[in-house]
Amino acid sequence: MLLNDLMKTSEDVFLIESSFEGIEMNLKSLDYLDRLRCLPAGAIEATVAIKDKKGSDLGIAYRNKHPDGDFWFVIPYPHSPQMRKQTDAMVSGISKAGVIAAARSRKVDGKAFARAVREYLSTSLVEGAFCDCTKEKEPLSFASNDERGQRIRKLVKKVAKEHGKDPAEIDALEICCGNGMSTTPLRQTFHTVLSVDNDRCAICNGLYHGILVPEDTAVADAMELSRLGLGKYGAVVGFMLGAIYDFNKPVWRKIMEESVKMLNDDGLLLLTVSKEEEMGFISETLASMGIEGDVVDNRHKESIYDSWAFVAMR
Repeated sequence: MLLNDLMKTSEDVFLIESSFEGIEMNLKSLDYLDRLRCLPAGAIEATVAIKDKKGSDLGIAYRNKHPDGDFWFVIPYPHSPQMRKQTDAMVSGISKAGVIAAARSRKVDGKAFARAVREYLSTSLVEGAFCDCTKEKEPLSFASNDERGQRIRKLVKKVAKEHGKDPAEIDALEICCGNGMSTTPLRQTFHTVLSVDNDRCAICNGLYHGILVPEDTAVADAMELSRLGLGKYGAVVGFMLGAIYDFNKPVWRKIMEESVKMLNDDGLLLLTVSKEEEMGFISETLASMGIEGDVVDNRHKESIYDSWAFVAMR
């Protein structure tokens, strides 16, 4: 596991929280830290402060004694200023109380740490650690479509070239990735792709079949992207966004707002849907945010996928 590599340990390494929302709320972690404060001096054998190359804190790890083998708990710091401040205060309090026998720090690449956290959460999801799901996995054919993949690659290269971009040099964020059918061609076209969706079962299926890559996949609500510390991207893409109806238009508007926030200043936005009326809503919504783009008729006589595309530069 990547967390083991970063910690440079062969002992088991665990996250306390089981989701990105959990990391931001930090409730389980705060409860654990509260328990540590009650321990006698020197009860915790070792702790490692995980920092980025500039020395900023990314998280904290505590070594725990256990008859079946010692292990580490890693607590990534929340991105919410309020929750981070509370976590910092508790970590500092534990240190001042003398609970820690030995403390050290380790500098790591910030992006590598983020990928390690994603790998842990993704792998634990597909292994069934976070739920008692008894659903059978969908067949691989549900997540693989070579013909559609070819059309996606062609479309991405075409619109990127028209805007003076080389997708091979772009780090992209894919929203609403589902089981990863569109992710495979995107990974073959962009420099890197981080794929997110709030449908745990769809992502679990994609991970199970190896379509989605654990360290580059996140179960996350596209309405909350800007508060998860994911950074900004040279492209935000979403292929075959879910059905848009009158009752869920506020949800889709919020997703559009968050997608724009995730773009670099000269970032590329590429979204596709099946129906023309859905594209009308998307283009009008983005125009109201000051994002003027082009609507591309991408219909194919033998497919309902990605019939209409919206392309814009931030």
